[in-house]
Amino acid sequence: MKKNKKFYRDNLKELKPYDPHEVPYKIKLNANENPYGLPEEIIEEILSEAKNLKYFRYPSANSVKLSEIVSSFCGLNRDNIVIGNGSDELIDYLIKAFSEKGRRIITTAPSFAMYKIYSIISGSNFAQIPLSQSNFSLNEDKVLEEAKKEDSSIIFIAYPNAPTGNYFAEDKIIKIIEESGCLVVVDEAYYEFGKKTFVPFISRYDNLVIIRTFSKAYSIASLRVGYLLSNPEIINEIRKVKSPFNVNTFSQLVAQVVFENKEILKDSIKKIIEEREKLTNRINDIPPFKAHPSRTNFFLVEVGSKENSDLVYNNLL
Repeated sequence: MKKNKKFYRDNLKELKPYDPHEVPYKIKLNANENPYGLPEEIIEEILSEAKNLKYFRYPSANSVKLSEIVSSFCGLNRDNIVIGNGSDELIDYLIKAFSEKGRRIITTAPSFAMYKIYSIISGSNFAQIPLSQSNFSLNEDKVLEEAKKEDSSIIFIAYPNAPTGNYFAEDKIIKIIEESGCLVVVDEAYYEFGKKTFVPFISRYDNLVIIRTFSKAYSIASLRVGYLLSNPEIINEIRKVKSPFNVNTFSQLVAQVVFENKEILKDSIKKIIEEREKLTNRINDIPPFKAHPSRTNFFLVEVGSKENSDLVYNNLL
């Protein structure tokens, strides 16, 4: 067969398809889900409401009811929010709306992998600023040095960071927001486990975006729901690139019911935090392992050597 290559994109040649490494398991921890699932009373309410859905209709284009519930809880309005299929889709929308070939996207190293993947797909340049090796702190001056380059457009900051699990100093992030001239995206995927947030700053800064997900604390990772908060001007730009009817009706319903009953989920979140602390303490009793403090539902472990790394990996599979 003659191979015609002219329609392939050059910038995707080195990009490998995302592989979540689905393998048989007894205990699954690698995706940072809430393993306790939804309480029976919430499931019953979902099933009761699901009977009345009009499955022959397209979904609410802007997830109106869910948007009203979530934005109100955050002290904002419906014109401050976009609902997406998980925060992944919202990251994609942000890059489509505010970056393009020749522009630069900035984040830390290490950080969430999808920032880089969507940047490559868009044709954007991509820069990562290493964290401090001693305590994973943010070097805001290095971030600003990169941000002030003419082509820089977006800065992604995971708060708390993945995979290190720590919060960066608030004043450092504020400095980046105020001085970078870029759109600053604060990714609060693990907000419910640490409760620190930049939501109160949305009304103060016109270049601030916050994204959150229902996949970590709210036990509905399979339904892919997330939300983005910002000022109305930013929201309008994102809606220009948003797919119509992007979040299906059932996912919208489940997210509504779960969010309205989020107090019931506090017990499982509390239990995850307790188990996180218990396990980190136990691991730190096993030299040379070092489990770092975390404000998420996971933690980072240093195992001391490449040989130990291989040993731990193979024994966990």
